[in-house]
Amino acid sequence: MFAVFVTWKYRVRRLVTEVTLRVFCISGAAFFLCAALPANAQILTRTVSGDDIARALNSALAGTSLHLHNLGQLKGASYHAADASSIKWPLSFGPGRRSRFTIPEISHDILGRRYAYYVNHIRSEAITIVAAETNLVATLKLSTANAALVGRCLKSLQKPQPCTSLGDDTIPSIDWLGAEIKVALRPIVFERSLSFAVDEVVIGGRLDIGNVCQTRIIGHKICGLIDRQFIRLRARVAQEIKGVLENTQLRREVAMATRRYLDENAEIPQLGVRSVSMVGGEVRIALAFGR
Repeated sequence: MFAVFVTWKYRVRRLVTEVTLRVFCISGAAFFLCAALPANAQILTRTVSGDDIARALNSALAGTSLHLHNLGQLKGASYHAADASSIKWPLSFGPGRRSRFTIPEISHDILGRRYAYYVNHIRSEAITIVAAETNLVATLKLSTANAALVGRCLKSLQKPQPCTSLGDDTIPSIDWLGAEIKVALRPIVFERSLSFAVDEVVIGGRLDIGNVCQTRIIGHKICGLIDRQFIRLRARVAQEIKGVLENTQLRREVAMATRRYLDENAEIPQLGVRSVSMVGGEVRIALAFGR
């Protein structure tokens, strides 16, 4: 009975939209526009508040979380753990679905020792999405229960061993203050629906390195190592997030979730999306009947 009601609701909605469109097309002022269109591709344009689209995305991506980590057990000459970072997607995308990626290790050999910093269980809080003038901005605040970056030292021997002097205690752990990720999302047409492209990923915040640079003998080199690690960390995380968000299957999931929200809350008719643009915080969507 419910399925019959839903089908009836969509048929009525489409009929109303078709009647509205045909009235529009026979008016003298718009006749030239409709006459130029193929009979099977009549266009209807709707403008939706960017705030509505942001709510759709917040609903679609609720439960998304980011985990940054690459510190593992000692293996050979490294504590590096591959594929230890991930983005966990909402249950609606599939139970336990994750996109895994690797944050590379950066190490530096100094005086017969190998020093490296590793990312230590940095996790995101709830994702929030707001509308801007020409796009939507998703923000992920990051936090960790302990230090964000953890240093390790190994003696550069045939069989590497933890340092006993000028070692881990010389390269103290580091906090990442104000850590956050901002993703600029631009509305696009995807498979005749509405989805999003990633224009930019910005990794914010700064490291609190304390007095590391004043460490005797190796301080300035350790500081250089930290700077390189942080630059590479930000670049790699930005690259991975952009790649994951532009994955075809994920775009399809987001498009379906956004479509459901718009149909239920913004009453956008079930038509194919032909074009989309965002100006002044509003999203203009060109919809079409037929192919």
